[in-house]
Amino acid sequence: MSPMHMPWYARSVFTAGRPLVLVAALVMSVPGEIRMAELAGWHGWITWLMPVSISAYAACAAVISDVRRRAKAPGRVTATIGAGLALGLALAAQVVAHLIDRGYMATSAVLVAVVSAVPPLVVAHMLHMAATPPASVTAEQRIAELEESLLLMALQLGEALDLEGRVLLSKIHGVKNSLDELTQAAEELAQENEDLAEEIAEELAVAKVTERAPRQKARAKKAVPLAVVKEAVAAMKAEGAKVSGPALADRLGCSVRSGYRYLGEVQAA
Repeated sequence: MSPMHMPWYARSVFTAGRPLVLVAALVMSVPGEIRMAELAGWHGWITWLMPVSISAYAACAAVISDVRRRAKAPGRVTATIGAGLALGLALAAQVVAHLIDRGYMATSAVLVAVVSAVPPLVVAHMLHMAATPPASVTAEQRIAELEESLLLMALQLGEALDLEGRVLLSKIHGVKNSLDELTQAAEELAQENEDLAEEIAEELAVAKVTERAPRQKARAKKAVPLAVVKEAVAAMKAEGAKVSGPALADRLGCSVRSGYRYLGEVQAA
């Protein structure tokens, strides 16, 4: 459960309980560690520095180990080992101090040597952790991550440009094909228009010739000599046929109107 979703009393314990427990545990560890310093031969105010050398050192080593583990920085293994050893020393100091106070065991040369070696070991390990440059290593890692990110972005950009280029090329081919089809259709339409214009011109020429021929024929029919008309009228009278405009037109092969006109010309002569 996230701290943001905890009830208020749980959040209060989560927030304030951890430092309270840490302080209480450190305070309870102080007497035993002071007792161990006295058994090792230290006296006075110096014995109060033993809790700092053990408990505070264990806390510092644990925090440094966690920070370097998260940052993937060098020195996290030795910090973890140091935190474990410091925790073991703090635990052993409490147990041994209480066992000696209760008479279950007595001090010895080995115990004095081990407790006396605690401060220099703590100093050596703290200097080792301080000498490790986590910031520069972290910067190098960030530079490496940045290079990887830039490379990935360059690859993605190249792929995107290649895809866009292919799409654009496909569109260009589509436009070119459409343009070719339109050009071909325009050429076919222009050819059809030319053929249609030629057909219309031919039909108009034929119509003009056809219209001109009847007019010429009609003009030829109109030009019948008066003597021929008189002979036709005389022949009709000799045959005993009725002389009329239609009959005369039928004999001469002209229109009825022309027959009346010819008959009128004969009677007027």
